[in-house]
Amino acid sequence: MRPLTLGDASAAARVLTGLPAPARARALAGMIARAEAADRYRKRLGRAHPHWGNGALMAAAGPAPPEPFLADAAYLDCLRLVLAALAWHRAEAAARGQGRAAPFSCRRDGLCDSLTRTVGKGRIMAGARRKLAEVDPVWQRICEEAEAAVRDEPLLGSLIHAGLLHHPNFERALAYRFSLKLASGEMSEQILREIADEAYGADADLGRAARADLVAVHDRDPACHRFIQPILFFKGYQALQSYRIAHWLWGQGRRDMAYFVQMRTSEMFGVDIHPAARIGRGVMIDHAHSIVIGETAVVGDNVSMLHSVTLGGTGKDEEDRHPKIGDGVLIGAGAKVLGNIHVGANSRIAAGSVVLADVPCCKTVAGVPARIVGTAGCDCPSVAMDQLLHEDK
Repeated sequence: MRPLTLGDASAAARVLTGLPAPARARALAGMIARAEAADRYRKRLGRAHPHWGNGALMAAAGPAPPEPFLADAAYLDCLRLVLAALAWHRAEAAARGQGRAAPFSCRRDGLCDSLTRTVGKGRIMAGARRKLAEVDPVWQRICEEAEAAVRDEPLLGSLIHAGLLHHPNFERALAYRFSLKLASGEMSEQILREIADEAYGADADLGRAARADLVAVHDRDPACHRFIQPILFFKGYQALQSYRIAHWLWGQGRRDMAYFVQMRTSEMFGVDIHPAARIGRGVMIDHAHSIVIGETAVVGDNVSMLHSVTLGGTGKDEEDRHPKIGDGVLIGAGAKVLGNIHVGANSRIAAGSVVLADVPCCKTVAGVPARIVGTAGCDCPSVAMDQLLHEDK
């Protein structure tokens, strides 16, 4: 088959849109078979096939519906079907070690049967997705939610395809989002994409932390109903993943590039986290407006913080000068924690408080300056997200 163009795939998808859903898989398999046959005919005789064209998929697809044409959910489903079939076909070629797949019949190679199962389940590449779910249920769910979102809101189809469905895994999707949001006239999207891909490829902990953060947001934020929301729409999550790449750069000794990522994250999201700060997994930054986390700050696992939180230093010393936040801590909106102090695990800091001294584990502090006003009220405040003060029983 001749090299695929976007016009080829679009034309084939438009033809399939006019067919009943059960017939689309067989029709697509026939298009590919005819394109293969026409390509062999052209190479052997030096001219295009009289009926099937020159070996391009578009020629084998037949005439497309006339304009105007609406790229609705049915068309997008067909387009994904076309791309999935061609990916299957190319994978077969690679497995054989050839430049193109060998001539095939729909029945022998199983393409038609495979696609029929896919259409019947309403998914693309169902077998591959099942294998994916075994090792990455987060990415599996993201893809399922993305497909449903495209069906529900076709106008967002290009955004969701470019940001999620186009990518083979979670890390690649995050790298794309990172580069898209932080690109500027000073640093191109392509360069940032290469940096992010390098980071995720070199350090698997980045992807694991991103998954834990995503699950944390979905679990703790009642406004988050799907996994795709933080990736596409929540700046707190996106800013945190940008910080993680900056922190990786810092660890590699690429400090100027880390500072650049910090600057762009602050400009784009209003979240200023020094790349040397250490932040654990399963962290949620809700609303994420005016967040400041200093250079020597440490944030443990499963921490939740709301907007306008500052983990700041005191004085001008260059030594350890920022707070250390334990696991499971909940930090309310507008709270300021200043100096090299420790906030014990599973504690709560009330909204608007100014914390200047150590906080014991499992306590609630409030006020300016903050003082202990009760227990934390539960085993893990950051997960419960309960910010009310209850009388101790």
